[in-house]
Amino acid sequence: MPIPPDFAEECLYEPSAWYIHDLLELDVDRGRVVAWIDTTRLGPLVQAQRPWPGHDKHFPGAIAVQVTSTLGQIHATYCAGLRATQGWVGFGTHLRKARFPSMGVIGPPATATLQEKRRRQIRGTWFFDYDFCYRQGDRVFYESTQTGAWGRSEPRGPLS
Repeated sequence: MPIPPDFAEECLYEPSAWYIHDLLELDVDRGRVVAWIDTTRLGPLVQAQRPWPGHDKHFPGAIAVQVTSTLGQIHATYCAGLRATQGWVGFGTHLRKARFPSMGVIGPPATATLQEKRRRQIRGTWFFDYDFCYRQGDRVFYESTQTGAWGRSEPRGPLS
């Protein structure tokens, strides 16, 4: 399924920084988002990797973390109804248990899964705990547990 067309208006980042290329699943009831990533279209950070013996071009950790932001905003927008156009802005607050049990390689597509584990509201701010898992085929190359917080601002859209 394509990324919803209105996500471009809702996202706090421009599409070039999403690093996901399609949605495979958006399960509002289960709080689950699964995205498809074309690893040949990850942009300048991969292109800047210099070939060294034992250091092939690979899926950078910085992009792995940025993908968690994109998935978190998709989740907030469509699973929790927290739209940026209505003033909801989010930030990652905790990155726990992040690990790379294998190397994500450039070429084969990857899937990135966000699973909501807990949500709570404290003094108007929503906090979500997520598990993330990225795979190429059956092989996991990134997993983490993270928390994001969503607060309300004046709903005015991006600033110039």
